Amino acid sequence: MASIKFIMGKRGDDVRADITLRLTISNAKKVQSRVKGVTVFRKYWSDAKQCNDTSRKFIKPWELQEMTAINNTLTSLSSHVKGLADATDNDIITKDWLNDAIDRYLHPEKYKPKEDPKEEPMTLIKAVNKFIDDAPSRIIQSGPHKGRQIGRATRYQYKQMHSHLMGFLKSEGKEDILLSKVDTDFYNRFVTYLYSQGQKMNTVGKHVKNIKAAINALPMKDRVNCEFTERRKCVKLSEKVDNIYLDETELQSLAELNLTAIPYLDRVRDQFLVLAWTGQRFSDLDQLVKDNILEDGLCKRFIIKQTKTSETVEIPILPQVQAILDKYNYKMPRVIDNQVFNRFIKEVARMAGINSKVKISHTEQKKDGTAGEVTRTYEKWEKVASHTGRRSFVTNLFMRGIDVLEIMRISGHRDISVFKDYIKASRSENANSVYKQFTNN
Repeated sequence: MASIKFIMGKRGDDVRADITLRLTISNAKKVQSRVKGVTVFRKYWSDAKQCNDTSRKFIKPWELQEMTAINNTLTSLSSHVKGLADATDNDIITKDWLNDAIDRYLHPEKYKPKEDPKEEPMTLIKAVNKFIDDAPSRIIQSGPHKGRQIGRATRYQYKQMHSHLMGFLKSEGKEDILLSKVDTDFYNRFVTYLYSQGQKMNTVGKHVKNIKAAINALPMKDRVNCEFTERRKCVKLSEKVDNIYLDETELQSLAELNLTAIPYLDRVRDQFLVLAWTGQRFSDLDQLVKDNILEDGLCKRFIIKQTKTSETVEIPILPQVQAILDKYNYKMPRVIDNQVFNRFIKEVARMAGINSKVKISHTEQKKDGTAGEVTRTYEKWEKVASHTGRRSFVTNLFMRGIDVLEIMRISGHRDISVFKDYIKASRSENANSVYKQFTNN
């Protein structure tokens, strides 16, 4: 959550002084910029009130009028910058970003588009840039997250799509393309390019979907001749991903592995087990800490607001998780980068002997540039990653016969169709589980 503080500067004269806006993000990142064109009364400024103090004695009427106007400007500017910062990725916020935000608010006339009697035709990159710029204030119109703002993870996907588009256009010697030229031929060339970059079908489909969304967000007059969004043309590609999970025996083998001689693997193993017995995403691992534990006479549980969906969930602390909390005296290790975590947990799984053979289907590019499905065999440890923990939790609880809705309330799933993809039990495992429910064997 961003916060604003105004600081009276040394510049100016004996009566008036410049003012600086300092923006703090989550108590970790601070940027500041002078509010050009706005000065405050030096002798009436109050740091505590963050404004000119109009309650002082002997203020002249003209001073009161000016101070009131200045205070109103600072209050509205603070609210504007704070709201903008809360809707922007932290790594994007810099001093230049803050300078621009202040200037655009104080001098909107400078940024009004120049009137041109000859309107330029819409281009793809212009459409995508507008779509990305408008994302922080856009509200989801349908689906399980209807009524919410576009999340940070989704906005990151938009930026990935933009990056791939720019790379594709550069490969064709172009900087942009008219929207009227974004047709089936463009679609085929772009998809082929993405496959050549090693992208999987679901990722390609995600980028196609987001381009369609960017074009469809335009007024009808700008997209009327764009073939890319026509129904049954330039379809969103997708394939069913056959991900793995670790059963309870395999999780136990991880827990019993002696890693005291390799502390960094020991920490990663424990964090993975926390994910596997809470059903949470890697992005919420740093929330599974003592401050978020509730003990009220019912079961001890974590209560967190999930980062990706803003869904509030209550997660029972199972014995496997309690053992890990006790091991670290409730001071869990620092969460490392996800890619590094995935590399380390594969090594742990290999050491634990999780090496049964699994067949995974991939979509790979053929020599003619089209997509083709290839099935390859791996040792299971090769495919273990942080998200395997979440899938393992869902599948293992399902195999225990726990009600699907109860599992969804813990994992935070709102869409049953998405949840079903997390259940990775094989047909034979599923049949055996149902049989046990009736025979007690």
